[in-house]
Amino acid sequence: MRTLIFVLACIGIGYGIASFQFVQRTSGMKNVIGPEEDMEAAILRSEQPRDKTPGRIEVLGGTDLDFGTMRQGTRRSHKFVFKNVGGSEVQLRFKSSTCKCTIGKFEEQILKPGDNTDVELEWLAEKGVEEFSQSATIVTNAIDQEEIKLTIHGEIGQSYVVDPVDFNLGDFQSNEETDITGRIYSFEEAPMAITSGGWLDTVTSKKVQVTVGEPVKLEKGQVPRYADARYMLDFRVKLLRGIPAGTFSGNVTFARKPANLGDPEEFVYFPIRGRAISVINVVAGNDYNEDRNIFALGKGTSRTGLKKSFILRIKKGDAESPTLKLARLVPASVESHLKVTISEPTISPTQTFFTITLEVPPGSPEIDLDGTFAKDFAKIVLETNIESAPEFPMFIKFSIKD
Repeated sequence: MRTLIFVLACIGIGYGIASFQFVQRTSGMKNVIGPEEDMEAAILRSEQPRDKTPGRIEVLGGTDLDFGTMRQGTRRSHKFVFKNVGGSEVQLRFKSSTCKCTIGKFEEQILKPGDNTDVELEWLAEKGVEEFSQSATIVTNAIDQEEIKLTIHGEIGQSYVVDPVDFNLGDFQSNEETDITGRIYSFEEAPMAITSGGWLDTVTSKKVQVTVGEPVKLEKGQVPRYADARYMLDFRVKLLRGIPAGTFSGNVTFARKPANLGDPEEFVYFPIRGRAISVINVVAGNDYNEDRNIFALGKGTSRTGLKKSFILRIKKGDAESPTLKLARLVPASVESHLKVTISEPTISPTQTFFTITLEVPPGSPEIDLDGTFAKDFAKIVLETNIESAPEFPMFIKFSIKD
């Protein structure tokens, strides 16, 4: 019995020593095959010669291409040029693709040092989507370059495309004219029939002018980003002096004459946004939202009423002695609730200050203009003798309960 135990112990010790030596010999070695999906790349790498400078593929022009805009339903292709810039042959194999992919005109799919070949991708601009993206993966036996992924992306153009798609002015001076230019591209075979452009915001409609030029016929590929476009025309948007201070936003709309010679139809919009900086500024602390041009008068009762003041600061500009008066209240029904008082001006060398007091007298009936929706505001419009800012509108929110 003791002999048997001794024999088993020796076997166990011997197995442990052998296992330790095996781990020591194999530590640091990597699985050359790797995961199942990398089998092809591993086989190619094992065929790369070790006695020469390794081969390496350079894709001339890059592996990622922004193709611009394509017309719906059209088929396009692009050739990526693969060049072996290393010192050994490189094998290429197709692995996967989201579109049709062909590799050159060769059979062996081998690039010698200095040779190049084309990898061509072909795709269809499908309907119903705004963007397209296609890719292909090529496996190589180049060291540290097991896979090369090619990507093509862009936009699917509708019948008409506006460039730029929108325009952010940022901060701009309301006492200066501002010009914005753009282009409309047509992907239709029929000539463009754009008749006019307009501005949708009723508050600033008189301060925005839109003009459109004559359409120009394009040769195929003449504008690389819009290679399928057939026509283009330029347009100009002019913001006149006197845009109200605060957030500015709206849409330019273009109209075209339909083929049946009916009334012109609006068909595409061009958003413009920014913030108008005026010679007139409101100083009212947290009660005033400058971005939205809203003054919060607050909440009161019929017994107590409401009363608040703010300062209107006018920088010296095109009026040496600015004047200010109330032009109107909107809606007219708010006149029975809201009293507006304008103080005599305080004048400094560079600015003029007016104190504006808004008051809902005690005993006023209930009213709810808390700004929950667009219609739930009052608006005061102040009139000045300043050429670049003849009117200054401001939205007021308040409510009175019994």
